[in-house]
Amino acid sequence: MKENYKDETFLARWIANELSASELEEFQQTEDYQQFKAINDASQLLKTPEFNQEQVFGKIQQKTQTKKKVVKLVPTWMYGAVASIALLLSFFYFNNNTVDFSTSYGEQLTISLPDNSTVHLSPNSKVSYKKRNWNEKRELSLEGQAFFEVEKGKSFTVNTNEGNVTVLGTKFTVNSADNYFEVKCFEGKVKVTSKYNDETILTLGKAYRNYNNSIENWNFEDNNPSWLKGESSFTNTPLHQVIKALENQFNLKFDTSKIDTNKRFTGTFTHNDVNIALKTVFAPMKISYKLAKNSYVVLTSN
Repeated sequence: MKENYKDETFLARWIANELSASELEEFQQTEDYQQFKAINDASQLLKTPEFNQEQVFGKIQQKTQTKKKVVKLVPTWMYGAVASIALLLSFFYFNNNTVDFSTSYGEQLTISLPDNSTVHLSPNSKVSYKKRNWNEKRELSLEGQAFFEVEKGKSFTVNTNEGNVTVLGTKFTVNSADNYFEVKCFEGKVKVTSKYNDETILTLGKAYRNYNNSIENWNFEDNNPSWLKGESSFTNTPLHQVIKALENQFNLKFDTSKIDTNKRFTGTFTHNDVNIALKTVFAPMKISYKLAKNSYVVLTSN
């Protein structure tokens, strides 16, 4: 069996559980099996250390300048085997790592996924996914709002704290916040499952909202989300969600203690001018606003 260690694929196949039954049984009978198993188990607990280039370089210099007699306690061939395990574990680590993208106030970001699907992140939002086996398990997590253009293939799932959306290949938006979950289908078909386990199938031009465990559905005619073109549009949307969109777009802070944020708003505000946006939203609702220099907005019902 010791000769098998010279086959560089043997240990890699062992770690990946790809040895034949006979190979595994023979390996387990050797005296070295428990050593390799201990190395592998310990490696699973490793965390990527912080890297200090100057400190590491200094240690290397000290070691190269100090001569010591070395007594070999481990066979030379085992060093190569351990190195193979370390390299393979490093490969698994870097291919299992999570990729994160986020946007700040007033910022949008377009992301290309490994399968050429596209995510358009709206302001103050975050998306994350694992690179390894992406084409086998197309799944990501979203905080905030995003527009997805999904390439056809295996199921594609967007997970949020308020629910998830599963598709095969389509275009749709997801907007998730506390007790608020909204999905709009711009192409194809999507399955929506809220955190309350209700399921809805949406097709072209259909929209879904779950607000405080109350389901709402409506139709729309847009070809793409309006916020991609510099506007934010709303259909009978709770006012607090519209205010959140204003905060994310213009980096504002609102005092809403003197208004009813459960009122509904239907309309559009522009991203080009904060004062025009505030007036567009609050004037029709008979709400006065005062914008201070520190971007603090006080709202008062008329």
